[in-house]
Amino acid sequence: MDVAERIRTFNRDRLPEFLRLKYQAMYDDKYRFFRATAHLFFEDIPKMSFLHSSPLVWICGDLHLENYGSYKGDNRLAYFNVNDFDECLLGPCLFDIVRMLCSIYVASDNLHVSKKDADYLVQYYTDNYFNKLEQGYIRVLEKETAKGIMKKFLREIEGRKRKKFLAKKTIIEKGRRKFKIDDNHLSRLSKTDKEQLSSLYSKWAKSMPDAAFYRLKDIAFRIAGTSSLGLRRYAVLIEGYGSPDGNFLLDLKETRKSCVEKYIKVSQPSWQHEAHRITEVQRRVLSDPPALLDSLQLSNRNFVLKELQPLADRIDYGLFDGNLNKLKQMLENMSSIYAWSNLRSSGRQNSAVADELIRFARNEKAMKKEVIRYAYTYTKTLSAYHQAFRKAFDKNYFKI
Repeated sequence: MDVAERIRTFNRDRLPEFLRLKYQAMYDDKYRFFRATAHLFFEDIPKMSFLHSSPLVWICGDLHLENYGSYKGDNRLAYFNVNDFDECLLGPCLFDIVRMLCSIYVASDNLHVSKKDADYLVQYYTDNYFNKLEQGYIRVLEKETAKGIMKKFLREIEGRKRKKFLAKKTIIEKGRRKFKIDDNHLSRLSKTDKEQLSSLYSKWAKSMPDAAFYRLKDIAFRIAGTSSLGLRRYAVLIEGYGSPDGNFLLDLKETRKSCVEKYIKVSQPSWQHEAHRITEVQRRVLSDPPALLDSLQLSNRNFVLKELQPLADRIDYGLFDGNLNKLKQMLENMSSIYAWSNLRSSGRQNSAVADELIRFARNEKAMKKEVIRYAYTYTKTLSAYHQAFRKAFDKNYFKI
């Protein structure tokens, strides 16, 4: 199939009104096209590629610049780490690394860096990942241990108040909170869908040990992300510590099978369902998972549940404006975090033990050139894909 047909086939069962938004975002920006087409990336890795021979770890499955971000844990402390695990599974560690390097190349125009500077940043990320893996130590990036721009970022995140975010997303009418519908971030559900979903969610909430905390106050369709647009995703307003100001916001996100699974040669654990896969992998690789993380089934669909936190808790790369030192510092943090995550989850259900990861990093340093070469070459393929997609889009091939 040509690239347009591959994309349309992959997205064929998405919700049409939100799939339109996804296609438009892919058309407008090459980086968002990259984010939305992980399925192409993994499908294109040759079956005999050296990437398959790297040690098995619990991979994110879609590692890129904008899948790192901050969040608050149950302890209300701010952390910075990988924050999207929709495609996670047991797989070769270099799968994530090469996709991350591609993202740096693809984003270089948005970052206002030259090809030479992009090469430098890619090399720096790769070197630091291998170095941290070879050291074999597990660290945590927190406000107290971070430096420079990262320390400032985490300090700002920790200072954000839940009540302020609550007030931004909701309104109070007659003493009762409800969502503020703007059709940009939140969209109104039909009466039938809202009643059905509310009933399913409430049944699950009553099964929780702290049922009163999860009592439903309101629910709306949430519009967020790029790759997941067209899947069912909801914002949920719950009782929390008491109405109206003690209420909490939750993100309820539909899950599917990982798009990576059929392109690797690795047997996967038998999970309860796909949402269980996602939450379990997060608990293995993160020092502290996001607040209120859970998995649940509603009717015949499964969802990942976690506290809804501000989109502002992602790095705004526009602020770097080509500042190579700041970008280097950020990528040092990102590569360190990912190496620590590999080590933290080592030895679980056939993932490589720490000693194997250390040996790989020490003995396979020549492989770094191949990883970088693959990433740069694939960036050219991606550019061709984007142009082909735009031509098909202009011819109404993706009209819904």
